[in-house]
Amino acid sequence: MQRVTDLADPHRCKGANSIGQCDHVAADGSDYCLACNGVDRGPVRRMRKYLLAAAEDQKLLDRYATDDELKSLREEIALVRMMVQRTLTMATSNVEAVNAYSKINTLLLTLERLMKTCHALEQSLGQLVGKPALLRLGQRLCQIVVDRLEGVPNYEQLVDVMIADIDAAFHHLDNTDPAVEVE
Repeated sequence: MQRVTDLADPHRCKGANSIGQCDHVAADGSDYCLACNGVDRGPVRRMRKYLLAAAEDQKLLDRYATDDELKSLREEIALVRMMVQRTLTMATSNVEAVNAYSKINTLLLTLERLMKTCHALEQSLGQLVGKPALLRLGQRLCQIVVDRLEGVPNYEQLVDVMIADIDAAFHHLDNTDPAVEVE
């Protein structure tokens, strides 16, 4: 088989291999060389990759469907995130990535709705504590300290320092702080 001398040759085989487009001259009356058997193998490889990924996804979905512990919004959120990642990694070219954007956009909108719903449910169930509730807790802790130390010599100075520390800690809380380990 003859190789093309110019990569822009209009008679270049349109087949694809693992390193890119085939560099042989196409057979007469075909867009593909004899080695490519007149068939572009790229779509076949992409379909195989898709079917393998779909089979892995199906196994994972079956596991989620049968496991009672995983039936929650948080796991649904994780599943949608996995689907976004899978969709991004399945794209092997810029064209496929652009074609995947509408699916990714739909998945991201679904993810946003799931996260808002999860947050609202956790808040309504009392699983999330707001800053005002934490400040009330801090005030209650300070009162407990005062009550317990009352009668100890110079307890007022100890209480003032402890209350100032507790107050400062509660006023500087935000969601980016790492989890505090309890000893």
